[in-house]
Amino acid sequence: MTQSLTTYVLDARAFIAGILPAKSHEIYVTEGVLEELRGTPQTASRALAYLEAHRVKKIEVNESDLVTVRERASNIGESKKLSDADLGVAAAAVGLSRGGGKVTVLTDDYALQNLLSSIGIDYERLTHPGITQEIRYRYRCSVCGKIFARPFTQCPDCGSRVTRVRSTTRRITRNQNP
Repeated sequence: MTQSLTTYVLDARAFIAGILPAKSHEIYVTEGVLEELRGTPQTASRALAYLEAHRVKKIEVNESDLVTVRERASNIGESKKLSDADLGVAAAAVGLSRGGGKVTVLTDDYALQNLLSSIGIDYERLTHPGITQEIRYRYRCSVCGKIFARPFTQCPDCGSRVTRVRSTTRRITRNQNP
């Protein structure tokens, strides 16, 4: 990994929007993102062309990084909002960041941005405004009011619906306008 340049990990939205960093950067995509793109033939073709031209490299997600990222997503209350592909993108970024260089994820996904912010990985928004607050969520029963750290569809105490609510927020200044 080149120390002076940013290494990028792409979410599916980067291919959908047709936005890729300059050729001088190392750019990675996970199998999970490629799998998501297979549902849209034109975008999948674009991604495959980038791979074949060696503009984008496929990266294997390390299982221990994936476990770490899943735990963090659960701790901040984002586990239900993130797809396996999103978690794989975050895990790939965590793994690449151990190499010492700057790693940035390209994504418009707010839940993924929130996760990345909470683990200290940079991200850049693509076409939508980025997040301005890092948010932790908890889950609350709509009837008895009991608070849970983990998501439930039904309250284990009274059987009513459990909803996601903001627990804490922290204003962030980085990554707002890349």
